[in-house]
Amino acid sequence: MDNHFFYFSKGERIGILVLVVLCMLLFILPGFLPDRSQSNPVDFSSLAAQIEEWENVATTEEGKTNAQNSGRTLTAHIFDPNQATKENLQALGLSAGSIRSWLSYISKGGMFKSWEDVEKFRALSDQEKIAIQPFLSFGGEAVSADQHPISMTEAPMMQAFNPNDVSKNTLLAMGVPEKAANNWARFLASGGRFRKPEDMQKIYGLSPDNYQRLLPYAELSANVAENNLAVAENSPNTYEDVSAKVVVDINQASAEEWQQLRGIGPAFSKRITNFRDKLGGFQSVQQVSETYGLPDSVFQKIVLQLRPSPILRKLKINTATVEELAAHPYLRFNDARMIVNYREEHGPYANAADLDKLYGLEEKTKQSILPYLSFE
Repeated sequence: MDNHFFYFSKGERIGILVLVVLCMLLFILPGFLPDRSQSNPVDFSSLAAQIEEWENVATTEEGKTNAQNSGRTLTAHIFDPNQATKENLQALGLSAGSIRSWLSYISKGGMFKSWEDVEKFRALSDQEKIAIQPFLSFGGEAVSADQHPISMTEAPMMQAFNPNDVSKNTLLAMGVPEKAANNWARFLASGGRFRKPEDMQKIYGLSPDNYQRLLPYAELSANVAENNLAVAENSPNTYEDVSAKVVVDINQASAEEWQQLRGIGPAFSKRITNFRDKLGGFQSVQQVSETYGLPDSVFQKIVLQLRPSPILRKLKINTATVEELAAHPYLRFNDARMIVNYREEHGPYANAADLDKLYGLEEKTKQSILPYLSFE
């Protein structure tokens, strides 16, 4: 049998010959071409000099700008949170991440209608929320006279003051730390009073050095002693005495009724009722202590005067929208969206056990929200 594996036709032999000739030409030809690698290189020295000059100018201008900024005093002003600028937020000491989140939120149509909306803004830390609260104005509300702009770099300006009616801004101007000034303002807003200048030591966050510096300037009004005596005579001696006088239903009491409790002023009573309304009612007395800014010391004083009652309103988990669920203090927007998405894909929730199928829902969140859900 003939083997045709190594047989080439005439056309194939010609093709092979042409390929061999081309390969030889490619190998030999470079030796006859001029070597351009030895030609004079392009001179880039002038371009390099210009670039260096531009860099020097830019560095000089940047240095001037930084010097001007470092010497500039950042000043915090009252402002509308929905029209906030980067400078407004920087002046209040917010972190770069918080500022970006705030500006992104309002640029996409987000709105802060009240302080409660700011409290729910998770991009801010608790410390940042405390710092910005006095400087926010919602809906064009008038700003009180003592809420003038505060320079964040001014030296302390000492002056005579009454500890019972001093404003937060005055305290800051006298060099009181922000945290201590906030605690002082909350103490007064809740109805607390100083009976003698030495009582200032009780303000949490006020260091002994700051107390000693403020003490010579603290002046109580002339009739404080008489008022203190009257308060002492009318004040009950024990929790039992207080409980015998005032008992508050945690889910039925109005803001005015809450103010009958010792240490609860208009500010705290409004916060408590607002928190209760958003929850749909308190499921236990202990839940009252979760009210934003309510000191534990105040809660412990009133706890024996609080009476539990049934929750006022529940969320219908099988019909509630994402927005309705997200409005509840115990649910984040992502949690609400997860609940609704699962319902749309798998049908109505039959009972509480179905919540265990939501693997992204934290156990603590499940336990907190469960008493407020209706599976009808």
